[in-house]
Amino acid sequence: MIHARSALLAVLACLSLWPAGLAGAEPFVYVSNERGNDVTIIDAATNAVVGTIPVGTRPRGVGLSPDGKSLYVAIGTDQSIAVVDVGARKVVSRLPAGSDPETFAVSPDGARIYVSNEDSATASIIEVKAGKIAAKVPVGIEPEGVAVSPDGKLVYVTAESTHTVSVVDTTALKVVATILVGSRPRESAFTPNGARAYVTGEIGNVVSVIDVAKHKVMATLAIERPDAKPKGVVAHPSGKWVYVTNGGSNDVAVIDVEKNAVAGYIAVGKRPWGIALSHDGRRAYTANGVSDDVSVIDTDTRKVVATIKVGSRPWGVATGR
Repeated sequence: MIHARSALLAVLACLSLWPAGLAGAEPFVYVSNERGNDVTIIDAATNAVVGTIPVGTRPRGVGLSPDGKSLYVAIGTDQSIAVVDVGARKVVSRLPAGSDPETFAVSPDGARIYVSNEDSATASIIEVKAGKIAAKVPVGIEPEGVAVSPDGKLVYVTAESTHTVSVVDTTALKVVATILVGSRPRESAFTPNGARAYVTGEIGNVVSVIDVAKHKVMATLAIERPDAKPKGVVAHPSGKWVYVTNGGSNDVAVIDVEKNAVAGYIAVGKRPWGIALSHDGRRAYTANGVSDDVSVIDTDTRKVVATIKVGSRPWGVATGR
């Protein structure tokens, strides 16, 4: 019945007859399970688990190609990005990703994948069509999070040990600026217009707000939760809100972009790490690594509307069309 309903929803979407209450909703949510060595598939319309895909040992970063046909998963043990055919729900190839890949970002045109190589202080640049690493760029020590600007011209790579963000020019394939941010930066996210970026500082319990054009921190926002450990971060498609997962305090901070201030907190599962938004911004999904579940947040009411059991030690989450 679940598969039948999903198929019906897809047909209605194509016919522009999508139910009003589900406008813009994603058919599936994908969650990487670090200890389970697989990816859980969730039907976003029903909040039901509809499949599991074995991908390799210790999957972490996860993301989709712009056309939604391929799911990419960072596999640190074999230094690759597993490529999953979304329709077939199986791994069809593996891309070389450099030493100890943890997270990555896909270019807006889908031609490249930018990967952090945690133990070699580099970022690998994969040419997807050629299936090879085109370049390796030296960045800060212990690189972690990767984000690409909306126009595809810049890539941010956080470095946990040097407490910096390396700004990589995607044409020159070199670092053009290094920005000092909060202690132990984990991830970053650009606003939809590309004017600002938000960087989580896990040990500093802060979020650094960066003026992208000036390569400069314009504000530092405190996450006022005991031992918060901010990690994941996403920007709402409206550009009005930014959401940050706090793995130590088991909640999500909501940042008001206009006021440059934390507007509130949403309690979720234990050790929220990865976070993703539906494409219309009406739902947020957090991967809760200790409670082995996903919290589904209504971003209008700022309340959890569902909790979904997934695999062992969920780490990353991505939403697809």
